[in-house]
Amino acid sequence: MDIFTQPIVGGNILRNLSTEELKLLARGSSIRNSWGITLYHTSVRSRSAKETFVVKEYDPELEKELKAVRDFLQGSDLVMVERDVCKNPKFRFRIHYYVTRDFARLAHMFSQNFFEPHHQEEPDAVVIQVPQWPQKAIYVHPTKDGRVFTFVLGTDYYGEAKMAALRSVMYLTREYRNGLAMHAGGKLYRLRFKDRIKEKGVLIFGLSGTGKTTITLNDHDLRSPEGISILQDDIMLLRNDTYAYGTESSFYIKTDSVTQQPELFVATQSPISIAENAWVDEHGEIDFDNLSLTSNGRCIVPRFLIPHTKDEIDLERVDTILFNTRRYDLPPLGRLRSPEQAAAFFMLGESTITSADDPSREGESKRVVAFNPFIVDNPHKEGNKLLEILRQNPHVEVLIVNTGKVGGIKEGIKISPKTTLNLILDALRGEVKWEYDPVIGYDVATEAQDVQCSLFDPYRIYGRETYEKMMESLYEERIEWLKRFEGLNPEILEALRG
Repeated sequence: MDIFTQPIVGGNILRNLSTEELKLLARGSSIRNSWGITLYHTSVRSRSAKETFVVKEYDPELEKELKAVRDFLQGSDLVMVERDVCKNPKFRFRIHYYVTRDFARLAHMFSQNFFEPHHQEEPDAVVIQVPQWPQKAIYVHPTKDGRVFTFVLGTDYYGEAKMAALRSVMYLTREYRNGLAMHAGGKLYRLRFKDRIKEKGVLIFGLSGTGKTTITLNDHDLRSPEGISILQDDIMLLRNDTYAYGTESSFYIKTDSVTQQPELFVATQSPISIAENAWVDEHGEIDFDNLSLTSNGRCIVPRFLIPHTKDEIDLERVDTILFNTRRYDLPPLGRLRSPEQAAAFFMLGESTITSADDPSREGESKRVVAFNPFIVDNPHKEGNKLLEILRQNPHVEVLIVNTGKVGGIKEGIKISPKTTLNLILDALRGEVKWEYDPVIGYDVATEAQDVQCSLFDPYRIYGRETYEKMMESLYEERIEWLKRFEGLNPEILEALRG
């Protein structure tokens, strides 16, 4: 595997330019606009998941391809950026990112996204991006000495660079640092309990379209001395004692609905924000709501521009975990009954296919282990590790949050964002009545301080007999999914129904 780990050789390598210098280097790629912000357009506008391959065994054909890539790089000018993932001096990772000079805009974005290196040291991960390569492929190679090398070929989408770094860090956290990487937002609540304020640390999971970002960034209209602190919106790294490390200095937000979030919208207009694939009209006006280019427009926003953030990005203790799902057959809020059951639903990583995914399959179950499409290998280890952590920390409460409809795609009763946010706050304050539902398989919120839970009762909406059959079918579906993971602790599968 020397073809992965050999030093990168280029015609001329520009090393460790400042973010401002990289912005100047890439200025020819920026699209002029009336806001005066940096705006880049890409040829590829989403991740290439189907072209991403984990490489552990020797492959002569791949070696031949990567040798050709290295030969190309030797005659090319490159930009190299050195950055840290994580800010905590006791737990951080060094990343070396190389990209061909013609695509210096990607180095600019990478530089803004992560932390300046604290001192010189060898990299934990190396990412090499060659957007002009004629074939699209992402090759991920974890080495036996605890590093990860990634070649990103044939795509100029920035998300591939960001996730190549974070994918490496998530793998190294699990394999070498006895932790668990969480594809989740991190948030600290300060809530009044009788005569004093208590802090509640929360991790928010969820696949696309389930409200993960909405919940992470929302302040619930809390007023001082109550309030929130937003720590991270994408990846956190969990220790055995539930301390969670933040990873990024900026947020890489989707812009398709950002105009509906005024404070976040204002942050995108800052001169130091970097927009990607936003529509610009002939007068230079940016229109995030115009999705003609893509529905996956993005913006790198420095986190200090976002309300309710602070300098600290770590969560000292996790008290509550939210598994967001968007379904048509579950009540709005549930509580899992054991570490084993929580690990089962973590492995399910459950939601449904949306019309944006595939209109012909809308409403079908969609599952991604740990809600994390960036797992390098051995997905069963994710569930086993979460089980270990939750057994050691019985104070952690795990909730199922349904942000879809109850009763069907067209005729169902919509669970509004306000309903979801009120239920979460009621649960954190202990103002929810829970009842075990043997058909659903976990505790269900039947009464709450700020929500009339009976409006979303699936037995009333579907009819008891119909609903019991639906849940039995869903249970069998879930069991079949979990059975595919060889090495998964059998107690996880057995706990699916509580």
